[in-house]
Formats: sequence, structure tokens, C-alpha cells
Amino acid sequence: MADAGRDPEGPRDAAGRGTSRGEGISPRRFAMRLLLLSLGILFAAALAGYLIIRSRAAVWPPPGSPELPGGLWASTAILVVLSAVLVMAVGRARAGRASETARLLAAATALGGAFLVAQAANWLRIDAAADRTMLVFGFWMLTVLHALHVLGGLLPLAITTARAGRGRYLNDPEPVELVANYWHFLGITWLAIFAALAM
Repeated sequence: MADAGRDPEGPRDAAGRGTSRGEGISPRRFAMRLLLLSLGILFAAALAGYLIIRSRAAVWPPPGSPELPGGLWASTAILVVLSAVLVMAVGRARAGRASETARLLAAATALGGAFLVAQAANWLRIDAAADRTMLVFGFWMLTVLHALHVLGGLLPLAITTARAGRGRYLNDPEPVELVANYWHFLGITWLAIFAALAM
């Protein structure tokens, strides 16, 4: 009877999460790891295909290929700033500062939209000057694939922003951490894509 009021799942921290040594990963975090693993495989395969084509080409870039748009540097800078903003948002969420968390998440959402606008400008520039070479094909394949995942990440980021504004994550910052992890993954993936294209 002495154990009747004890939490069967062990002690919990201020956010209501278990702190016992036997605690496993949360279902949400496990699902995000699976998602990022599957996306990592997808992007790795796309990059490997591009690099194999490049390695087998007699001349690279192929004759007639345009220069890569200078706006790709702006796109890269946007994602770097976005990741920094999300690091700050996670810190505010863990501290229980809901209004600051919401403002930072809103800024990150705006930056995600700005990245897509910058990429659209890059696509227009390369399309206007491009012969249909393998470099151009690789550019379109990799950048559009990445942009689709950026677009897919904007909805959960916007939802998380709205919920943070209502104080939803005062005792549970994990959703903010998970959406940040997804965008950090997109940032790292973009750096790999940019490096592969610019080499």
C-alpha cells in the first residue's frame, strides 16, 4: 500500500517527462528519427546519382552549361539564419517563455517562405540561360526535391507557431524541438546539395 500513490512510470521532470534510467525514447521523437532516416536515404541516393553522372562525364561542366545562379548563396544564408532562429526558439520553449517562442517560430516560418522565393528566383535565372545539360538536370532534380520538403515543412512549422502562441508548449517543448530538428536536417541537406553543385 505504501506504493499506491507512486507514479508507476518513475519520477518526472518539470515538463512531465520521465527521468528514470529505464526511460525509452518518446514515440514522437522515434517517429521523427525514422522520418529523418528515410529522408536521409532519399537525399543520399539523389546526390550519389548526381555525383556518379558527374564522375563519368568526360568534361564537367558539360559544354553549354550556364553558371549557377549567385542567388544560391542567398538561399544558403537564409537557411543558416533559420536554423539559428530555431535554436533560440527551442531555448525559449524549454524555459517556458511562450510569447518569445512563438515570435521566433513565426520568424522561422517567414524565413522558410523567403527561402522558397529565393529558390524560385534562382530557377528563373537558370532556366532563362540554360541549355539542357546534365548539370542543369542535376540542378533541377536536387533543388526541386529539396524545395518540396521545405514546402512540406512549412505547415507543421506554422501549426507549431500558432500553438506556441497559445502557450501549448509551456510544459512540453518536445514538439518545438522536433520541428527544429526537421529544419536543421533540411539545412544540412541543402549545404550538401550546394557543395555538390558548386564543386
